Amino acid sequence: MERQYLTLDEIHDLLSDMLRLVDTICRAEGIRYFLSGGTLLGAVRHKGFIPWDDDIDLMMPRPEFERFLKVAPKRVSGRYELAFPGLTPDYAFPWIRIHDRWTAVEDDGTQRARTSTLFLDIFPIDGMPSNPKLAEAFFRWIRARDILFRCARKREFQPGERLRWLKRPIMALTRVRRPASYGKALYRAAGRFSFDKSHYAGVCVITHYGSRERMPAEVFRGAVDVAFEGGQYPAPIGYDTYLRALYGDYMQLPPEDQRASLHNLKAWRAEG
Repeated sequence: MERQYLTLDEIHDLLSDMLRLVDTICRAEGIRYFLSGGTLLGAVRHKGFIPWDDDIDLMMPRPEFERFLKVAPKRVSGRYELAFPGLTPDYAFPWIRIHDRWTAVEDDGTQRARTSTLFLDIFPIDGMPSNPKLAEAFFRWIRARDILFRCARKREFQPGERLRWLKRPIMALTRVRRPASYGKALYRAAGRFSFDKSHYAGVCVITHYGSRERMPAEVFRGAVDVAFEGGQYPAPIGYDTYLRALYGDYMQLPPEDQRASLHNLKAWRAEG
């Protein structure tokens, strides 16, 4: 039978179903969460998905994140699966990922175990040092943990990938442990500073934006609802500060040749 790929609109509809599931759980349990990254940017700039985006990112202060980890597995079942290191075999990323098991995807043409579905990611927001020099040292420490984690998961190099000479021996050394152990270590390292007691905070289990993630903790001390795909969902009260830190003049559309998804996936319905 010929595979019928989902359109981007259909992908957006299925991702929105996962967002509504998380929102329902969080409102029922009184758990604070926010739209994050490109999802928040899409809400503020487009009142929905960035037109070329194909995933959803959320974030929670670490205390709320850990509460969600306790209550959500009982509420996420059947069609959906909640994955986190230690809860899900072979899952290694140091954040929560909710999979839609009725779908399958090819990401850049390569189908991958455990991540070969449409998914929604939830990242912890952690405290960060107030002292700029200490913060810089903390980011270097987290980056080192992240390199270990990514080398433990890596099976081959991408064309033109940098620092192969460094990564190749690290890949060999990290084979002594399962990738999930490095994901757990990164998760623990990122939580070194208490969110509730810190004057600065941000997401640091993923290092894509580096020190731009560090911002006054007041950004995340409250929420304001923003429109997203016909619904209302929470954004951090300091969302303007957050978006400017990550994207600069975020209301300005990028050049047309940069309007592409990071995942570049093809998706189809696997069952259901």
